[in-house]
Amino acid sequence: SNSSAASDVYKRQYIYIFPKMSTYSTFKNTFLFDVLEYLNIVKISELHNLNNSDTENSITSDLSSNDETSDIDIEKNSLSKSIAKNEETTNDKEITRDPFLVDWNGPNDPENPQNWSNVKKYSTMAQIMLLTAVTYMGASIYTPGEEGIRKDFKVGHVVATLNLSLYVLGYGLGPIVLSPITDIAKIGRQRVYIMTLFFFMIFQIGIANVNNIGGMIVMRFITGVLCSPALATGGATIVDVMPQEIVPVFLGFWSAGAIVAPVIAPLLGASMVVAKNWRWAFWLLTFMSAFTLIVLVLFFKETSAASILSRRARRIRKETGDDRYYSLQEKKDAESSFWSLIGTTLYSSVKIIIMEPIVLAFDIYCGLAYGSFYLFFESFPIVFTGIYHFTLIELGLAFMGFAVGGVIAFAIFLIFLVKVLLPKFKNGTFVPETYLLLLMGVCWFFPLAIFLFGWAAATHWIVPIIAEVFFVICCFNLFQVTFSYLAFSYPNHTAAVFAGNGLFRAILACSMPLFGQAMYNNLAIDGYPVGWGSTIVGFFTIFLCAVPFVLYRYGSSLRAKSRFVQ
Repeated sequence: SNSSAASDVYKRQYIYIFPKMSTYSTFKNTFLFDVLEYLNIVKISELHNLNNSDTENSITSDLSSNDETSDIDIEKNSLSKSIAKNEETTNDKEITRDPFLVDWNGPNDPENPQNWSNVKKYSTMAQIMLLTAVTYMGASIYTPGEEGIRKDFKVGHVVATLNLSLYVLGYGLGPIVLSPITDIAKIGRQRVYIMTLFFFMIFQIGIANVNNIGGMIVMRFITGVLCSPALATGGATIVDVMPQEIVPVFLGFWSAGAIVAPVIAPLLGASMVVAKNWRWAFWLLTFMSAFTLIVLVLFFKETSAASILSRRARRIRKETGDDRYYSLQEKKDAESSFWSLIGTTLYSSVKIIIMEPIVLAFDIYCGLAYGSFYLFFESFPIVFTGIYHFTLIELGLAFMGFAVGGVIAFAIFLIFLVKVLLPKFKNGTFVPETYLLLLMGVCWFFPLAIFLFGWAAATHWIVPIIAEVFFVICCFNLFQVTFSYLAFSYPNHTAAVFAGNGLFRAILACSMPLFGQAMYNNLAIDGYPVGWGSTIVGFFTIFLCAVPFVLYRYGSSLRAKSRFVQ
């Protein structure tokens, strides 16, 4: 019969192709195998991921199309009569299951990132942390060589600082374009990570060989944009693979790593400048990028569920010759324009900042914290070199206080999760304002750090390093609270809220280093070179300490009146 013949064909194809796929299962959906598959060097079967009835009917249709005595239409045979009536809820809309919709094979589908082994999950976590660290280092690895760059290109401090400021601005603007691309099913996260990292590495070679300041500034801005996917979407990759109940822990761990990276970079950059010259800081970044690129090309698997299902659908279409197979996200992508999506995201980001006081308050708070962090790169040479005569290497080591603060801040965050947040989740008393309890406890470390650094920096070199610890204790937890609180408060507008927050942070972090040195120099007094400059920033931080207290009291009523909260 046609059915048994179809079954035999299916089994022969399955036996011929599947062992190869099984052999290569470790590398399936990696960039390497994507390329090999595109070149038809490797063939990966997906027929085993179809229901037997679906597969046999599809193949039967192919067989019978060449049989003059048969008159079977896949849309009229028993398959069309046995379409499941089960409905799935996606984005609060009921959609009816049809035989050509490619989905997971039940809740235990091994290709679903949520069902991966712990080894795969932790490997993915390690790789995304490596990518984030290497690209994030690009901002501050430049700073030890700034003086050499000024001498070589005969430019002033502000022009040379543009190389830092525009890099930071770049990874604030980048997510507006690149983050939506990672959500397109046919592209996914893996390809965006690897392609942007490849060009990031190429531009580092250009920067290492540049002979004019204009070219350097332009390339620094471009590399800032190219480094943004890991910073903006790395958290989404972690959410893809980790169980929901422990996602905050791993997001915190990833964030702590992201703080440590730009802290280590000045030490690495200083080592290169002392051993060779400023150009070798960028050669080092090139080598680290190349190593990371090789690791990701070979081992980083696609984590976006929508993209994995899109690949599965594409392979099934190719094997069966039937273009009716599709994934849900593919259908949604076909119904929307990419550029309209970017325009909508940008417009919504600005609109929600203007209309939502909660969002505006946190954007200002995070922007000041981010800007203050990069302001330290201007004030550290004034304190550690000007007062204590640190060498370039010793100046790089002075940033280690931030790393110590990151460890302590992460520990505080974990204790809060276990002692406060988890019990409230279990007894059903959790509200978004619960997160603000953490910020209410640590917000005072921000002004303490700024004033301690400004007015006690000349007492002993350890004092400003202690100020770094206090600074990170507040700012690390500020970011954790901000992202969690805004995500729970505006669940239907998280993309716009986070894009606006990132842009706001980048603008302040870009601008503050440009006027930082002039502010400190013009307000300096004997014995206190950064006193009054720090005081200006410190007063703003005291004012912002009111944010968590006000929102804890009035946040729920503000959300109730919001048009953005469903």
